[in-house]
Amino acid sequence: MYITGVDRRRELEQTVAGLLASAVDGRIRSTKETQSVDFKEEAGRRSGRGEIDPGLSKNPAAAVALGDEVACMANSPGGGALVYGVEDGTGEIIGTELDVDWLRDTIFAKVGVAPDIQIETVEGHRLLAVYVAEAREPVEDTGGRIRWRVGDACSPVDRSEWWEHRERASHADPMAAPSHRTMDDVRAGAMEVIRSYPGTGDGTDEELLRRLGALRSDGALTQAGALLVAPMDRIIIEFTEFDVPGGSVTNRAAPRAETSLLEQLAETERVVAAVNTSITIERGIRHEALRRIPELSVREALLNGVVHRDWNRSEPTEVRWFEADSMLVVSSPGGFPGEVTASNILSNREARYPALADLFRALGLVDKQGVGVDRMYREMITIGHRPPEIVEAAGTRVECTLVGGRPVYPVMECVRAITPAERQKDYRIAIILYELMHASFVTTARVQQALQSSAEAARVAIEAARQSTVESEALIVKHKKAWLLGGSARRRLASAYDGDSAFPIVSYLTTDIGNQSAAALDWVDTFSAITTGDLQALTGTARGTAKRTLDALVDDDQLATAGSGRSSRYERP
Repeated sequence: MYITGVDRRRELEQTVAGLLASAVDGRIRSTKETQSVDFKEEAGRRSGRGEIDPGLSKNPAAAVALGDEVACMANSPGGGALVYGVEDGTGEIIGTELDVDWLRDTIFAKVGVAPDIQIETVEGHRLLAVYVAEAREPVEDTGGRIRWRVGDACSPVDRSEWWEHRERASHADPMAAPSHRTMDDVRAGAMEVIRSYPGTGDGTDEELLRRLGALRSDGALTQAGALLVAPMDRIIIEFTEFDVPGGSVTNRAAPRAETSLLEQLAETERVVAAVNTSITIERGIRHEALRRIPELSVREALLNGVVHRDWNRSEPTEVRWFEADSMLVVSSPGGFPGEVTASNILSNREARYPALADLFRALGLVDKQGVGVDRMYREMITIGHRPPEIVEAAGTRVECTLVGGRPVYPVMECVRAITPAERQKDYRIAIILYELMHASFVTTARVQQALQSSAEAARVAIEAARQSTVESEALIVKHKKAWLLGGSARRRLASAYDGDSAFPIVSYLTTDIGNQSAAALDWVDTFSAITTGDLQALTGTARGTAKRTLDALVDDDQLATAGSGRSSRYERP
């Protein structure tokens, strides 16, 4: 059985290091290529006379050629490594100036694989060590071919043969494979962290790790288990504090490289807790201290940054704190796993490494559903903050941004008044409430988009919100084909309006003609026409105020009147 997971990566790194160490007088002396390691010079650098042209940071021809080699390695059992910038026949060190992030993103765009690319300096020349993990599905190169390594070269393979190999493979998830680590490698600090979690139970360290699924019956730690409790030998999480985005670095912190993943995660949580200070809210005689970003949201962001990162990439998960904005950004190597995208992350539950996710689940750190993104949404929204922004960023990384600050007490009061009490913890209710804090109405289609769900799931969520109450009044009420905030919810949230805020809450409930006009045009663009009564219902203003707003939009040529009497309405001209 070939080696998989973290052990496989270490083996490749050691092999590459040994090859590079053989360099003498501008040549790599150990140039024997294998099924796992290949040398490549940068395509497009040689002139017709064989001379080497100066290197550039971007070379499309090189990206295509290297992308084809990456696809071949990804199809091969155990993946492999490419040493880029070395002539494969002679071992001559040519070097390369290609930008790593540009190269990785370009390869990903062409073949769907984002390799880990490390810069190596050999005898003053810049080389790239490109590490490629074994793919879970066949990878086509830029010519639509499926190839894998046979000996020291890439050879065509048909899909049936590829899948037959996959079926014969012992472990579909590399994190479930055995590692070379045993109980002798388990760090005492890691076990202290595990035992600090509630519900882990009693027993010896060995019994506990077996119960969690980190230790196999043959005495070997799984790859996932080795990550969690054995020395990492590198920094997995780096913390940097800035004063403002693009500003000065005010603090850096990194765990010790010899600690385990669990220890590094716990240390990072402590560092973030120190900067994510509490704000005390005073309401009469009542004083309440709340973190600028909810602790649960911070933990979920950090967990996602390590559980779902690409563990075949060597760079650390980056944690950045921006003091002036009370903003946390967690950036993890690798794109979204599987079919997950920024537009379905709330509803699509897929783990890149199911065995690793299950181990965190056994520790009680992630929920049964998987990623915990819904909990981040709920925790942020219910104290008046914006939902998390989770996107795929340049360099094929996933970035989660949480923007906190002073909690908005009227929002908290409104949520705490919702009955039945269970709905206060329902992320669907939180998202519907958020939508109605920033728009005068929602529709089934809007709720479907906000929840990233099906239309039926959106209708169920709306019904749950309709059956919830605030001070005995429905949380949402129907108006024609739309849903509005109920009366008690409006009254509680009205005091949260801040005209100076970049994201004002329930701005449509003010008599400001600009805010009322925005609500009116939103309705017209959704339902084709609006009446004075519609605008009254949307904004809670008197009939005269609503009519003046609509007439002003007519004078401004944004609306035109249609019909007469009871059927009079306003439409787009």
